[in-house]
Amino acid sequence: MKIVAAAALLLLGLLSGSGTVPAANAAPAPVASATAATAAGADTWLPPRGQVFNIPNGGFEGRTAILKRVHDGIRHTPAGATIRFASYNIDRKDTAGLLKQAKDRGVNVQIVVNANLIGPVEKGLQAKLGKNPARPSFLIICKNACRNGAPGGNMHQKVYSFSQTGAARGVIINSSANLSGGAVNGQWNDAFTVYGNADLFNSWLTVFRQLRLDRTASPRRITYRTETLGVFYQRFAAPRETVRVASTGDAPLDRLNLTSCKTTGAFGYQNRTVIRIAMYAWYGPRGARIARAVAARKREGCNVAVIGSVISKEVVSILQRSGIPVKAADWDFGQKLSTGGEKMVYGTRCYSHLKVLTIDGTYKGRGTKVVFTGSENWSAPALGSDEVTYEIHDAAVLSAYNTKWRRMWDSRDATHKVGLEPTRRPCA
Repeated sequence: MKIVAAAALLLLGLLSGSGTVPAANAAPAPVASATAATAAGADTWLPPRGQVFNIPNGGFEGRTAILKRVHDGIRHTPAGATIRFASYNIDRKDTAGLLKQAKDRGVNVQIVVNANLIGPVEKGLQAKLGKNPARPSFLIICKNACRNGAPGGNMHQKVYSFSQTGAARGVIINSSANLSGGAVNGQWNDAFTVYGNADLFNSWLTVFRQLRLDRTASPRRITYRTETLGVFYQRFAAPRETVRVASTGDAPLDRLNLTSCKTTGAFGYQNRTVIRIAMYAWYGPRGARIARAVAARKREGCNVAVIGSVISKEVVSILQRSGIPVKAADWDFGQKLSTGGEKMVYGTRCYSHLKVLTIDGTYKGRGTKVVFTGSENWSAPALGSDEVTYEIHDAAVLSAYNTKWRRMWDSRDATHKVGLEPTRRPCA
């Protein structure tokens, strides 16, 4: 199963390391230099590995659980190390203040954001860091998708990386959360932290170096893959991957088509594959195609349930007609700033922002417990945007995600019957 895209191999030289990801509860991997980590006065702090979830109605600690990981990483980054962030937007003054302090103590701070929601915080950061991507520090504003020079799409990744923070090297926090006030106070989000994996970090460096140039990049799709972790950086019109069934060219659709409903042993429930979905934006012709694939798995006998946020009536109808239970995680309907930032629109201001698919059962012909999570929504805009999806094969990680999903499903302040537009605000 160990596959690495040939183009990525040429670019990254990924043969130099093991390319494996430790389980979420594994012992910390050694840093690149044991001497550096144990030298007198060295920072021995280590970031927590694996998954973390924020709860917008869970008090200060619950709301800021993801933000704390990012802020702690910034605080522990030493002089000479490099912070590389790709976020749709950054509007938090506390985050910007920490990044400016890091720059002042000799950290290289490199940031890429999307052009839609540029405000005073990002303008102030750019004034501090500069905008020359050839310099050690900068803030780049991509007008469209950074790696797609044609109009359309967005820089939609939410990746926060540190060449070193504390005693850890090559730290990547992949998240559904932007560095925004809304992500803390009005959204359910997740993040997953990996470090001590040089090959994975090098793949991210290749992608980030393309993002910062804000022009068409090749190859169109970069893939990093091992037995336990797959990472997919996509672009519009990506070449079709070779899979065991005919590829549609749409990765989420392919994943569903590669899922079988009969399973055995320690996988699934009562010999049936279990599929859980929490998807923020799921609509349009693409959304309907994916919904029909989900419905087909239900008709074949899979145990399927869905939480949606911005989910169309057509998608809900397709799912419910096949017998799939669906709940909505959208609250506080009213006027809000549009995603593009150009006008006020009517919609939900408190919602689940997760983009998660979990499969406990048969995937690609074998028993698997796998989580797919990242930045990609199941709607047309994602096809033209800079996105990233992590494929995590780990029973403990799947259990954590499914537990989170179940708690949202059972909570009257997280989900409700679809079709309603609650005006009350359970968040914050």
